[in-house]
Amino acid sequence: MVLTLIAAAPKGPLDTWSPTLLALFALLLPLIALIIVLAFTVDSRRVSAWIAVIFTLAAAVCTVLVVAIEVAHPLHLERPATFLTFFTGQSGSAAEFTLQWGVLADPLAAVMSLTVALVSLLVQLYALTFMRREDGVVRFFCVLLFATFAMLGVTFSINYFEMLLFFGLVTLSTYLMIGHWWQREEAAAAASRAFIVSAFGDVALLAGVAYIYFRFNELNFQALSGHYTGGRVSANGLFIMAILVFIAAAAKSAQFPLHVWLPGSAQAPAPAAALIHSAGGALCGVYLIARTYGLFHVSPRGLALLAIAGGLTAVLGVLWALFQDNLKRAIAYTTMSELGLMVLALGIGAYGASIFELFAHAWPKALLFLAAGVVIRELRTERMAEMGGLWRRMRFTGWLMAIAVAAGAGIPPFSTFWSKDTILSKALDLGSPLAIAAITLVTFLSAMALVRIFALVFTGETARRRRFEPDRIRDAGGRIAFTMAVLAIACVVSGIRGFRGRTDPIAFVTFPGVSLPNSHFVAAAVIAAAAVLGAVVAFVVFARRVPLPAGLQPVSAAMGEGLFVDRAYRLAAVGIVLPASRAASWVETRVVDAALDLVGDSIEFAGQPRRWLAEVRIRPLLIGFFAGVVALGTLAIVLAGGIIGKAG
Repeated sequence: MVLTLIAAAPKGPLDTWSPTLLALFALLLPLIALIIVLAFTVDSRRVSAWIAVIFTLAAAVCTVLVVAIEVAHPLHLERPATFLTFFTGQSGSAAEFTLQWGVLADPLAAVMSLTVALVSLLVQLYALTFMRREDGVVRFFCVLLFATFAMLGVTFSINYFEMLLFFGLVTLSTYLMIGHWWQREEAAAAASRAFIVSAFGDVALLAGVAYIYFRFNELNFQALSGHYTGGRVSANGLFIMAILVFIAAAAKSAQFPLHVWLPGSAQAPAPAAALIHSAGGALCGVYLIARTYGLFHVSPRGLALLAIAGGLTAVLGVLWALFQDNLKRAIAYTTMSELGLMVLALGIGAYGASIFELFAHAWPKALLFLAAGVVIRELRTERMAEMGGLWRRMRFTGWLMAIAVAAGAGIPPFSTFWSKDTILSKALDLGSPLAIAAITLVTFLSAMALVRIFALVFTGETARRRRFEPDRIRDAGGRIAFTMAVLAIACVVSGIRGFRGRTDPIAFVTFPGVSLPNSHFVAAAVIAAAAVLGAVVAFVVFARRVPLPAGLQPVSAAMGEGLFVDRAYRLAAVGIVLPASRAASWVETRVVDAALDLVGDSIEFAGQPRRWLAEVRIRPLLIGFFAGVVALGTLAIVLAGGIIGKAG
């Protein structure tokens, strides 16, 4: 009787609205805004900026509705549309190669799209005031719209081909954001480095896509999930596919040793850096692994690769953050550590917990970069050695940054405490001592690194510098303060797990065959203890400005430079790539071009017989020809005699 009444009840909007249609709107709205700005309002900074904000707000509303529909109706829905078809003229499976474009609305896409759209909206609100006096404001908002479109495209992709296309757009948008201040040599170099590393990953993804299509004749993510377990490809073949996809993900998500672009991304303006690190290109690789998790799930070696690379990246990132003097680069290294932790979680099977960490980490990371932008603008320096004493002068920003630090460090009850708890719970279920130790160590060191940033910036006395007046420091206000306050609220509430069923963040995003990580009291206690202990130790050491022993100065310098991995890449480029390019250039100009010129000249010479026949003298030509015949005859007789003598 109850079921009959429910069936007869009128359907609400969440029962009738199409999540794929709303996802399509969310994807296209930033692109439409970009076209409008470029076509009509490119000469008006204010109008262009507000168009970007309004259209991004509409996209964010669409993503909220997609999440609501997926919570109410957890179905995998997709609407592909063919837009390009190749006819090869062959028979069999090669007769027609179809490339499809569409949008995918499922819990994973819903969570990621919501994060991208909301963070982009808040970043643009912040940039309305922060970038007001800067050059290239319209260009900056256009790039933010383009980056939002690219990331939403990655999120809603239904197949490898579409993912590859939007991966390239993310590479381009990241390059443009980092190189916004292209006049600065450091920004231009950092943008080029990010482009090269990301392009390397894109090439790896292209190779992986080609290999996957060659073996399965399919590119759709959902269809391939069944093909991976069909026995058509050996374990080695699946592992090769997993390696190629992982390389693409590692290049985007700064996994060691392809992390060298991430610290340099701090050269971007604060709003752009916040988007890159919280919901932009840096998370693109993690999402790629999550979307193609069926490939890694059937390859134990693929999962081991994720766990090892993620654990190593997480530990190294937080260690380098502890010795970094540049404020934005220190925050960037903590992002590297968080990305490694997400990949480690995927490697040990904590699928939902990894996506939960992705969502919970976005808000404190965005707030940290936005607060750092305010601090750097007021102090006119990025070196933490020249900061300090801002708690009395910037109390509002200080409180917000303290919330961001607590949320990023995993201190309860803030956002990443809940996600780190679920990741450790999965490691405890597996009984993996290495995973447990890595997660605990990363939590402890991450709390130290973040609290160190807060202590060096806000405690102690403000460093006195020439032509700098500390009394002129002003706290954040207006739209900047509002944006950071909203992010601070998200840092408090985004990780809470007080619900049951589908509304639980861990139970919302699942993968078939992967058990949910049940939260353990032991895991929660360990995470809380590690985070609080790390925070206390860091505050005691760095708030008092305890000097580093002289014997550890070389170690500190090496760690601050990331163990010189970046320099090693540059030396390799100078010692190998440049000589190879010079050799290739020499071969091209001296051999290839010369040979082509010789052929061309010969053809031209032979094509004009009247010119050279008139200059030929018959008598010398006959004498030369007769001499050549005599010489060849003599050589033939000598060689024949030698052969006959040996035979005899």
